[in-house]
Parts: sequence; C-alpha cells; structure tokens
Amino acid sequence: MVEVVPFRGLLYDQEKTGPLSEVTAPPYDVIKPEQQEELYRKNPYNVVRLILGKELPSDHENDNRYTRSAAVFRQWIEEGVLVRERKPVFYLYSQEYPLEGKTIRRLGIFARVRLEDFDAGNICPHEFTLAKAKKDRRLLLQACRANFSPIFGLYSDPEGGVDGLLEPAARENPMAVIEEDSITHRFWRLEDERVNASISQKFADKKIFIADGHHRYETALAYYKENRGRVKDCAHVMFFLTNLDAPSLLIFPIHRQVRCPFPFNREEFLSRLCNFFEVAPLPNGTPPDRIKSILEEAGKTGIAFGVYLREGLNRLFLAKLTDNRHILPYLDPDDSQELLVLDVAQLHALAVKTLLRIDTKDARGQRYLSYTIHI
Repeated sequence: MVEVVPFRGLLYDQEKTGPLSEVTAPPYDVIKPEQQEELYRKNPYNVVRLILGKELPSDHENDNRYTRSAAVFRQWIEEGVLVRERKPVFYLYSQEYPLEGKTIRRLGIFARVRLEDFDAGNICPHEFTLAKAKKDRRLLLQACRANFSPIFGLYSDPEGGVDGLLEPAARENPMAVIEEDSITHRFWRLEDERVNASISQKFADKKIFIADGHHRYETALAYYKENRGRVKDCAHVMFFLTNLDAPSLLIFPIHRQVRCPFPFNREEFLSRLCNFFEVAPLPNGTPPDRIKSILEEAGKTGIAFGVYLREGLNRLFLAKLTDNRHILPYLDPDDSQELLVLDVAQLHALAVKTLLRIDTKDARGQRYLSYTIHI
C-alpha cells in the first residue's frame, strides 16, 4: 500500500519576490556553474540559493553551502518571503508545450509520499546511486530539514481514475502561470478535502516508479530511519506524480558524450563494435531531422544507436544490434534478464563498459560521461 497525502507547502509571496519566473530554477543536478551565477543574479530570492548554494574557498564544517542554505531558508520564512499554507492540500501542475505540430500537456500532482524500503515492492527504483551524490543531498537535508526538489514518480492508471479527479480543477483559473522556453507551466491548489481523500484512496493499491530522484529518495529514507520520532514529518518525502499510461508521457533521448579513459584508437573501436552491431556510416552533413528518422526506422526492428566519432574522423555511424543475447555474458549475476530488451542497458554493457572499459555504476566511471538532449 502506498500512502499519498496532501501537505502544507511553503509558497513564495510574489509581492515580495516578484514574478515566479524569476525565482525558479532547473533541477539542481543539471545546473552548470555559469547558470548558477546567472540564477544568483536573476533574483535575490531565486531557489538556487536553497538547492545549490555556492561553494567558497573559506568553507568549513560550521559555514558552508549547506549551512548557508539553511540560514537563507530560515530568513525567508521569518521575513514572510515563504508562507506556509493554512491546511494540507495537493498541488496540481500541468506542463504544456508544442511538439511536431501538436500541443502536449502533462498533468500531475505534488504530494507527500510515505517512505519505505524498496524491498516492500511499492516504491520501485530503476537506477544505481552514487555515494557522493547521496552525501551532498544528505548534508542539505540535515541542515534544512525540508524537501526543496520533488522526486519524479510514475504510477500506472490506464483507466484514468486519478486524472479524472484532477481534470475538473485543471479547467479552473490557475494560481500561477510561468511561460519559459516555449513551455507553459500552470499550478492549482486542490483544497476540496473529499476530492483529496479520493485521490489518496486511488493510490492505495498502486506502485510508484521513480523516474528521477533516486539519490534524494534514498537520502530521505536514511534520514527518516535515523531521526524517526525526533524530527517532525520526516516519514514522508515530496513527490511529483503523473500517470505513465497517459498519452502525454513522452520519453526523449539523452545522448551520452564519452571521454575515453585511455588512448583511443578509432579503427580498433569500430572493428570491435562490429562484434555486436551492424555498423554503417551516414553521409557527412546529414541533417538532424534525417538522422532522427533513420534512427526511428532502424529502431522499429531492433535496438539501434547513432555513434558519432569526433577525434580525427568527425563521422556519424548507425549501429544496429545484431543479437540481444550478446549482453548475457556481461550482465551482473543479480541483473534481470529483462535488460535484454532495454536499449540503454545494451549500450552501457556492450559499448561503454566492454569496449571503452567505463563502468557507469561506479563514480569514477561516471567522470568520463556527460549527457545532453541536443544532437
């Protein structure tokens, strides 16, 4: 049984802060140093001061980015910059954006979810976590005792029972609207206690799949186990929840940019890649839209990737997996056989780990990878 309940959020007083668009920020783990500086300059109340404060050369145990975030957080509450809701509510959120001539709208709620071990089978992870990232979020949680960034959770609801309870509210005037980068964000407060009780009941027999926020979830769970009975409300963590069966839930590619940890020999790499993949070069100058259509067509009959080699070649290749079973000798003993059909598992096991000797489950291996949504 999953416990999903309303909560008393802390909201910005826009009379003090100015427009919400000036105080929001991307997720903390995608903010680069130059963007952090830009967000600091954008508005003195930008949330970056809480989720990713600056590090200083003079930092020490009693004065550091985490203690400063906590001090700023307390100050904003004392000054009325952040105002606590009078009663627990759900917060409805929609994200609307254009895609290939259509308007896509994703709908979901911000809620409190009771923490529990993954072994219970109700909260389901899908990725490995790194100790360094968990330590960072643990220090912030210990200092501030607050959830600033929601965990992104998915639930299966093919009949649309939860969405049916949310849609009437989404037709009302929103409490806030932010337009940025061709995306319209809308927020509503769900105050009807009967509707909220029905929403909680709908989740009672569901599982929640963590789409993003594994480090924060594990950190919150560990914090709860250490502080239960001593820290108020630490048994729950903030989630954003949306229906994985909704047609608006789309998954876009995240491209891996790899730095080889040893002297790279492109001929040897391509030769060894052919042990697992059918490899064919694409013409130089192939436009991005054409690359996308080639990959989509190749992906209809199997697992396929684009491989771009920059050093000394500047060439793009189409790599199509010849046999899903190639991965079997490279799986860990406790890995699920279902990874056979997961393209990213094939990519990391065969190309990244086996050919380039980079273990992405290890913090040292992660140093050689970066990620981008742009081709």
